[in-house]
Amino acid sequence: MLSEPRFTPGMTRGVFQPAWWLSNGHLQTLYPALLRRLRSLPRVRERLALHDGDWLCLDWRLPKRWAESGKPLVIIVHGLTGSSRSPYVVGLQHALDRLGWASVAMNCRAATGQPNDTPRAYHAGAHDDLADVLYTVCERYPGVPVAVVGYSLGGAITLNCLVREAIPAQLFAAATVSVPLSLGDCADRLDQGLSRLYRKHLLGELYKTWQAKAKRLATLGDVETAAFIRQCLAPGPFTSFRHYDEILMARLHGFDSAQDYYDRCSPRQSLSRIEVPTLVLQAADDPFLSEDSTPKRRELSPHVYFELSQRGGHVGFVSAGPSWREPIYYLESRIPDFLQVMLKRFDQTQAQPRKPLL
Repeated sequence: MLSEPRFTPGMTRGVFQPAWWLSNGHLQTLYPALLRRLRSLPRVRERLALHDGDWLCLDWRLPKRWAESGKPLVIIVHGLTGSSRSPYVVGLQHALDRLGWASVAMNCRAATGQPNDTPRAYHAGAHDDLADVLYTVCERYPGVPVAVVGYSLGGAITLNCLVREAIPAQLFAAATVSVPLSLGDCADRLDQGLSRLYRKHLLGELYKTWQAKAKRLATLGDVETAAFIRQCLAPGPFTSFRHYDEILMARLHGFDSAQDYYDRCSPRQSLSRIEVPTLVLQAADDPFLSEDSTPKRRELSPHVYFELSQRGGHVGFVSAGPSWREPIYYLESRIPDFLQVMLKRFDQTQAQPRKPLL
């Protein structure tokens, strides 16, 4: 009989070993994002109304006879400029499907390519949107164990949600990957070396998203906000995240400045207050993150399982398989393993709703 996968609370060295032909963080980052091909996964899309009158889309994958099985449901949150179509999202849904578990991929506001109806976009502090999804899932499926998995910015949203929202008793675990734990450090890291290529891509995508949003708001009659957005975009795509966050993002989302946004929403400060078993998977060679963003062991709550691998890139973690055409995507085994271990420890009769820890 195979032994149960080992998970240790606190700070540990990750066990991930990269494929030999993907030996650095850039290759690990780019290979799955650009070259991975996945078979289609039938999903059902739902447009969900949010607490402020806006909306987002959910992509549900409910295996046959799942409702009678008592098996869990996992909410998946993508990263910046990602969506439910991102390979890491679809790959995890495939892995959960093989277990007979249900999943729902959350598309943050406007992530489907259709502009939402308010000026608000998603950001690291948008934990209330995830809470809306979490409460919806728990209300529809009372008694079903629920977990949340967040990638990159979606991981930041997840970690902040765990300490800033009232958590339902059904939530038995969470997992995050490649999280910008210190937002300011991440913004500065993307101004360095080859990381500037990722910055250019991300800011270019955001530029197009905000153009579409301005057009949508003008159509809905919010001419003033549409004009402000267009004024911010007039010089062309932003050349740094600090500039983007200062000029546009912070001002439209109630922050005094980019630094105020970073100070209030960096999820590193949440790690000490988490009460839900949470796996945090990071890579030391992540081209989006700096060494300074790695927390100290004393910053982690007893419920955090922080695994830092030397390799892995940004949402990469690709290891060798039968051939170079068939690599193994480590995240799609490590995350389900963790959730299965935590599910065994979960006792619904003792779980109580958790209060916000602000």
